[in-house]
Amino acid sequence: MISNILKKFAANSQDIAEMRRELASAERALNELAVLAAERLARDERAAWLEARNACHFFDLIRPRAEARLAAIRAGVVLPGKQTAERFAGEERLAQMTLREADFADAAYTVISFARLPDRLRYLRGCARGGATVGVSGGAQDDARYDRDSLLLETLQRGGVYNDRNYFHEVVTTNTLSF
Repeated sequence: MISNILKKFAANSQDIAEMRRELASAERALNELAVLAAERLARDERAAWLEARNACHFFDLIRPRAEARLAAIRAGVVLPGKQTAERFAGEERLAQMTLREADFADAAYTVISFARLPDRLRYLRGCARGGATVGVSGGAQDDARYDRDSLLLETLQRGGVYNDRNYFHEVVTTNTLSF
């Protein structure tokens, strides 16, 4: 009887040792996956930051001209040979759209640079405005696009974002369009 108990105990200890080896192997595999996911997230965040920064630089170049042209249209400055202040049909709408996109670019830069981690992840989960969805498949694409746009709109309405230490970072925009 005692020998049977010892045999079971020896078998159980071998099983336990095997399970510990399997558990250690699984932990190593999970750690490797976590490191790969963290590296991919860091790459994606850096790429999003560069994209937002470049968009801000681009809009910084054209914003003053769009604002000046919009102000001239609103002031009613009629160009020689024209009946309206617009040089072409829809010029005012195009200038407003440009300024709105400039504000969204500023908001995107603010979010990816300073926002709390959950908001940065929410931004990264979405897709570029009008572009392809990143890391989302199927019907969730529209939700992700909406999520990014709604995050940027919230940022513009609030005037900035809170960081992980609860400090508020303002979005610097010069456009006076209402949202």
